Amino acid sequence: MASMKRGVGYCENTDCEDYAKGVFLLNHGDTFYCPRCRQLGKVEKERGFYTGNSDIFKEVRVEYNFDPVNGVYREIAIVRDESLWGRNNVYTLQSPLIKTEKRALKVAEAILANLNRYRGLLNGDEIPRTTEIILSFDDPFEEFQRKVHQLGKELEQSGL
Repeated sequence: MASMKRGVGYCENTDCEDYAKGVFLLNHGDTFYCPRCRQLGKVEKERGFYTGNSDIFKEVRVEYNFDPVNGVYREIAIVRDESLWGRNNVYTLQSPLIKTEKRALKVAEAILANLNRYRGLLNGDEIPRTTEIILSFDDPFEEFQRKVHQLGKELEQSGL
C-alpha cells in the first residue's frame, strides 16, 4: 500500500530554540539530529494499525495534534460507516503531521472510503493509499507488471 514513510523529528534539548518544534521527515531512519543544536532528538513516525479479524472496515480513527513534550496524541477524529452492521474492523492512523480536526476528519473519510477496497491486502502497519495508481507505459516492465498485478488484486476484492 504506502511505500513512503513519513514522520516528524523533534529536538529534545530544552536549551535549544527549536525545542519541541517539528521537522518534516520523508523516507527517514530512526535517528534525528536537531538542525540548530545538532543534538540527538526523537522521531515520531506516521503509522497505522487495525483491530478486528474481518475484511470489512466500519470505522477509522485518526489520532492527531501530537504533543512532543509528553509523547501523546491530544485528540482523536472518528469517522464511521453506519450502514454496516455487525462486528467490523477499526483502523487507527497516528499522524504527527495532522494538527487540526478538519484535516483529521478529511483524512479519516478518505481512508475509510478506500480501506474496503483492500480486503485482506493490508499488511501490518501499512497506511492505505488514498490516491489512484497511475500506469505508465514508460515504466520499466517489472514496475508496470507489479502495478497491474496490484490493481488486479484490488479489483478482485472490490466487488465490482
